[in-house]
Amino acid sequence: MDVLCQVCGAKNPPDREVCHRCGAKLLIVSGPADAETPELTEEAFFQAQEALEEHLIERITALEEGFRQLSAIMASTAARTGQIEHNLTVTHAGVEVLGELLESRGVLSRTEIVDGWERSVDREMLSRNLSQRFRERSERILSQAEYAGQATPEFRRQLRVLEMALLGRQPDVAQTKLTELVRLAPANDELWSFAGETAFEMGDLETARVAFRRVLELRGPHYETLIYLGTALSDLGELDEAERVLRRALEMAPGSFLPQFTLGALNVVRERFSTALPLLESANEIEELPQVLYLIGVCRLNIRQTGRAINALRRAVELAPDYEEALYQLGLAYLRRGWTRRAMHTFQQVLDLDPQRLQYQETVRLLRLKRPANLPREAEKLVQEAEAALEGQRPEQALERFEAAIGLVPAELGLHATAALLASSIGQARRAIRHAHVVLRRPPADSPDVAAAAVALLESLRNAGRPRTARRLARTLYAAAPDELTRGLAAYELALAETGLAQDLDAAREMALEALDIMPRELRHYPLALLGEIALKRGRPREAVEHLEQAAQEAPLPGLLRQLAIARLAAGDAEGARQAMEEAQHVPGSRLEEELLTHVRRLGSLLAGFGGRNRPISRHTTHGG
Repeated sequence: MDVLCQVCGAKNPPDREVCHRCGAKLLIVSGPADAETPELTEEAFFQAQEALEEHLIERITALEEGFRQLSAIMASTAARTGQIEHNLTVTHAGVEVLGELLESRGVLSRTEIVDGWERSVDREMLSRNLSQRFRERSERILSQAEYAGQATPEFRRQLRVLEMALLGRQPDVAQTKLTELVRLAPANDELWSFAGETAFEMGDLETARVAFRRVLELRGPHYETLIYLGTALSDLGELDEAERVLRRALEMAPGSFLPQFTLGALNVVRERFSTALPLLESANEIEELPQVLYLIGVCRLNIRQTGRAINALRRAVELAPDYEEALYQLGLAYLRRGWTRRAMHTFQQVLDLDPQRLQYQETVRLLRLKRPANLPREAEKLVQEAEAALEGQRPEQALERFEAAIGLVPAELGLHATAALLASSIGQARRAIRHAHVVLRRPPADSPDVAAAAVALLESLRNAGRPRTARRLARTLYAAAPDELTRGLAAYELALAETGLAQDLDAAREMALEALDIMPRELRHYPLALLGEIALKRGRPREAVEHLEQAAQEAPLPGLLRQLAIARLAAGDAEGARQAMEEAQHVPGSRLEEELLTHVRRLGSLLAGFGGRNRPISRHTTHGG
């Protein structure tokens, strides 16, 4: 006869005292009496009841003890959490004091401190993320290698080196080791998948494309791999293939956010607004994001649904007040509605977020900075890698390669000048200033390196929130410029500093006019645009229109056309303003196209891990990628 456990119901042999499944004490046995069973008396019932009560008391006592231990653990956790919060508060206060001290002494600005802090956090989070992903994949990677007979001692050693590189926050070394590992195990789809994700997170989209294509060859259709490959292809500009890949992902998971959003964005790039709109609306129903609302607004504007476009763009700006492109499109929508005052206010917000400044690529091209000749082979290779990274829109990686080359040939001023311009363009003010100082301390006569270093130094100081320092240094450079180009650039930067401080607009105008006289034709639109801005601040919109129309003729850039639209609005020419805005939207290389082609970079948090609502539930989905 079996004994049934009163807790879990499991059957137990009659000679057991505790349940074999849950460990509960077996006390009550029910079943028909046999011939040898003694007659149940009242005394026997009392004894059974006493045993049951003793058992219940033991259970209650054990539960009370468990609760006491749990309470102690919770109290200890609360105390530790409080201590951590206290430590964070003290640390934050210390950093605040340190930041104020460094800023007051002119060593670093608060912007530089925050930027450096954020970069350090980004590197730390990237390393942790990749390290966690590797821990989740390492057993499967090794298992596949063992099954294929490729788990050689060298493979295992390289796998350990890869793990140490990830733990040591060395993603560049990790990427190199991944390249070596896939050569040792070319059919290991888990390894290829991790290599692709690592390259994708680091912005190396060419490597990511190769890796994810290899994963699809080995695995067949796989949702997460298709998403990664499609977004990489779209960012690389291979739109036809990207659309095919993402449509396959959408077929596998029709209710997922990522393929709908990315396909919608691709169709906006191709000006297929009616096709893009339902995809974007569906994505917005899954998750409301400013990027999605922005694209919906763009579609609505282009199919002449201005009111609904305004609603979407207003919501995008509510979610992201500094979203420059959403503000621009909202201003354009206001302009189409005839709401000139609102349009004027919105466009001015855009200009405040995007001040006129010399761009890295244009400055390098115009100053004709050339790669130094006769570099050592290793330095030459690093410079080539830096130039390739720039072509691939990876300026941070390019700067690292340039600085590595400088470490090998520290006397090459051309490399310092290029690094200074690049660091300035991506907001690395301290690094830009350091490289610029090297050039300006040893300036060769009449060299574009000097002009490049001067621009980088002044731009970095101004954008780091130190306009007075920039103005003071610009005056020094203007007075001691070794050539006309450096003098013209210093005059322009001095005019910018005076305009930003708004203390002496007459002096700013004089400097801008001098810069206009000195600068080469290719750079004339910069001082012309600045003269337009100064005229607007002085309450002379018609004069501003004249300067900005000349600037737009010299270089019809989106930013200049926006400034021209504001000037025309201020002069009462709403139709002319609308025309300038329409032209800005369709200029080759406009912000709209750049924004959409680089939307992958804004989806890092969504792609990471494919967690939650972004993971499809589909019978087609294979094992995790």
